[in-house]
Amino acid sequence: MARRELLYLAPALLVLSLFLIVPLLRTVVISFLDWNLVSPSKAFVGLANYAAVLGDGSFVPLVRQSAFYIFTALLGNVVVALLLALLTVRLRGREADVYQTILFLPTVVPVSIGALLFVWILLPAGGPLSAVLALFRVPSPTWLTDPHWAPWCVAIVSSWKFFGFNYLVLLAGIRAIPRELTEAAAIDGASDVTALRRIVLPLLTPTLLFAVVTTVLTALENAFVPVQILTLGGPSGASNQLIYAIFQDGFQFFQAGKASALSVVTLALFAGFAFWQFRMLERRVVYER
Repeated sequence: MARRELLYLAPALLVLSLFLIVPLLRTVVISFLDWNLVSPSKAFVGLANYAAVLGDGSFVPLVRQSAFYIFTALLGNVVVALLLALLTVRLRGREADVYQTILFLPTVVPVSIGALLFVWILLPAGGPLSAVLALFRVPSPTWLTDPHWAPWCVAIVSSWKFFGFNYLVLLAGIRAIPRELTEAAAIDGASDVTALRRIVLPLLTPTLLFAVVTTVLTALENAFVPVQILTLGGPSGASNQLIYAIFQDGFQFFQAGKASALSVVTLALFAGFAFWQFRMLERRVVYER
């Protein structure tokens, strides 16, 4: 590679090294140490931190609960976003603009403010949701302290906050499909469902692939603040997940080595799953229009 090309790449490589590669390597190094983030002494313990992570009885539930958050994120941030995008393209003019603005509005609301709003909505006594249920004589559960409802509350808040980005991406992908194709299908007698299944969805697969992969990779990150504000991972760890567990180990219990080991394990799980997911879905992608 020519020196001039390296000079052009230097700023990006510098930022990538400072904020990604160096922290990643440092995390791997710390995962082999016994360190409390404060003491200047750091004892080398080898694979003990990894053994502690994998042997912890909470590890499998954490993985299972993390998979739940990923699944609900795919449901809300891809499936629901796609359905709303398909409905939006049927609107015209100012009506479509108003609809897009309303649906994208949660995305620009700070996630902490959105989570606090839902804390008020989900109050078991005096909250708006409880008041609506009371009209139908339905008892309101303690949403945020019930082991069954707490993960769903976190998942709903996370999807509500972040689905707007995928909604606009999918809407742009649908609008980029040539209208001549769907009009020709309609002239040939194809129903809307047939045109959607045979034309729109196949041509939308590159955009869907992007939405699915990015949603999987950011699902736990997006759920971090809702977990922190709504449940603190409770009750009894029912709403906890891998990213929040890393935060707890590192900054609440000051177990930097264990937190780093859990970070490396989480990264390996996500890298493997994302690679498998991309390879499986990429085969179904249609790039030519």
